[in-house]
Amino acid sequence: MTAFLGRLAVVAAVAFVLPVSAAAAPAAAALPAGTVSGIDVSTWQAGIDFTDVGADGYQFVIVKAGGSQLSEGPYTGSQYAIQVDGARAAGLKVGHYWLAGDFQAPVQAADYFADHLHDYRPGDVIALDNEVLDDSTRLWNDTDVATFFQHMRDRIGNQVPWLYMGAADLRSGTWPRTITAGVKLWVASWGANNGSYPGEPNLGGAYPTWSAHQYSSSGSTGGIASVDLNVAKPSAFEIVDGAPVDPPPDDPLPKTTTEQDGIPGPIFYQRMQNWLRITAGYTGPIDGVPGVNTYAALQRAMRNYGYTGPIDGVPGPNTWKAVQRLASGWGYTGPIDGVMGPNSWRGLARFLNQDQWD
Repeated sequence: MTAFLGRLAVVAAVAFVLPVSAAAAPAAAALPAGTVSGIDVSTWQAGIDFTDVGADGYQFVIVKAGGSQLSEGPYTGSQYAIQVDGARAAGLKVGHYWLAGDFQAPVQAADYFADHLHDYRPGDVIALDNEVLDDSTRLWNDTDVATFFQHMRDRIGNQVPWLYMGAADLRSGTWPRTITAGVKLWVASWGANNGSYPGEPNLGGAYPTWSAHQYSSSGSTGGIASVDLNVAKPSAFEIVDGAPVDPPPDDPLPKTTTEQDGIPGPIFYQRMQNWLRITAGYTGPIDGVPGVNTYAALQRAMRNYGYTGPIDGVPGPNTWKAVQRLASGWGYTGPIDGVMGPNSWRGLARFLNQDQWD
């Protein structure tokens, strides 16, 4: 996982029940009541002795399967199968994690991950590590994450889905589709990073609650001196059944005529609001009357197109420059100057007239 290196080692069988006791974690860590303890591993923990891990009181292991953050393409970790087998043989609950990246779209990544799962058993944790590492340049957004887990469900059936993110990265976005899909949050928040529990992570309202908390990278177990330490609530290991991420709307929105006339009107803004509802955390009405909440969501969406200003809901030239960059992929050929005109609006309208924003 990032500076949170090598992390997701996951969880085992459907009927497996995790005992909750004082032995769930080393005595040095003052863990939240009712939680169970575990670690996550990758190639950085090659040779780890999982029998010793269990003897130290850990109960689950999240294992890195691979990732798509490298420009040369997706890969499977050299220790993945070895660590899954070792953790399972030691009686630990097992999970599998995939590192997101720029070099596969979510559906492609889910297919590769599903095709290369080793000894996956229903009830194992399926985790997505969403952070920027190596050759990648951006976090996956809410739609990316929800699409990944939906496709994993299509491939392997109902699952135990975990989203791993650093607390600051989590707070920088909104995750309505991911939350609706029932994905459980695995948050990294280390505090002093001295092996002791730093207290509750600050989610900033970005997620209803955490299910697992990676609280340090300075653990020592199984003969390895640097291991990520985690606690999890027992509910973190419950299977989520397969409701669709977004039910289809009862009344699809009409297409906007702005694509032809270059003049934005209520239908144009309704389509914009629906797009922002799906992808950027807009929670207001789909009424075609843009206000501060609409424009704040637009600014969040424009992070992917070079916008670096505040999320204040007051669009200015930098917001509109980013919009023009988006529109340039949809037929706009004018300058990136932050001055919206008919051609800029037409390009954006072509984007908004996609069926997926109906």
